[in-house]
Amino acid sequence: MPAIPTEAPGQSATVAAIYAAYEAANEPRDGRSISVSTLAEECERKLFYDFRWASPHESIPGRTLRIFETGNVEEERWIENLRMIGCEVWDRDDNGKQIMVEACGGHVRGYLDSEILGLPEAPKTIHVGEIKSHNAKSFARLLKDGVQKSKPAHYGQIQTYMYRRGRDRGIYLAVNKDTDELYAERVKLDVEFVIRLLARAQRIIDADTPPAKLHEDPAHKMAFACGWCKHKPICHEHAAPRVNCRTCLYSTPEEGGSWSCARFSKPLSADEQAAGCPAHLTLPGLVAGEQIDADEEAETVTYRMHDGTIWIDGASEQNAAA
Repeated sequence: MPAIPTEAPGQSATVAAIYAAYEAANEPRDGRSISVSTLAEECERKLFYDFRWASPHESIPGRTLRIFETGNVEEERWIENLRMIGCEVWDRDDNGKQIMVEACGGHVRGYLDSEILGLPEAPKTIHVGEIKSHNAKSFARLLKDGVQKSKPAHYGQIQTYMYRRGRDRGIYLAVNKDTDELYAERVKLDVEFVIRLLARAQRIIDADTPPAKLHEDPAHKMAFACGWCKHKPICHEHAAPRVNCRTCLYSTPEEGGSWSCARFSKPLSADEQAAGCPAHLTLPGLVAGEQIDADEEAETVTYRMHDGTIWIDGASEQNAAA
């Protein structure tokens, strides 16, 4: 019998094939709205770039995709655990779909993990349930500081869900993936907090210029989040934005989560938004240069770029750069 080939640690062909299968099955797509899960993130500029589809899709490693799947599995376990102790749990709407929550004219959207009745701490009160999994380090911070301080994005998420569902109580449910230790923290609705959060989201939706950078120097020790942000090239390195309707100055977000095009006076489907068109003119705030001219008849805008070159946006490809 031939010897089994020795593989270096972490080099298993089986493992590599599984990760590759996750990557092949993952279809990159743009979020049609600002996710409730990101509303309380610190960087408004990141939210603007997300909403405007400014950067290329990320290539997510298979291992990371599997971690996302583990989070979904933990949600299901938590729900079954709650039912085991006699709670009534709703995790689907009347049509069998996840419970959707919208705000800001449909341009903020998220999906509820659950609503729960019969919790031992308050058996007669329906709570919005938000379920998360943590590694040991993150879980330790949660135990020490609570959800509002240790996970502000999660806190904003559960607060928004409570507000939009008309509930005044929520419960944050977490699991330590390394030890299976569970954590539960009840949360009261903070109306003022949510109103400020949604007002911030509305400013981003209405804006056609990126908000100020969170950090001017992405190499600064306080700017560690910039290092792994997918928008770093466009935010800090003068990269050009993606060409699609949301980066075009003719497009406008409308009520109901829809978009319209002023150039062709028409509503835009999601597929049309992603495709863009030859009449695309980039939002000036996304261009790494100074506008120096515009030709309304030719439908072009001329910029002096950060490196001194001249770029004519909207011109034919062979004449677009000088």
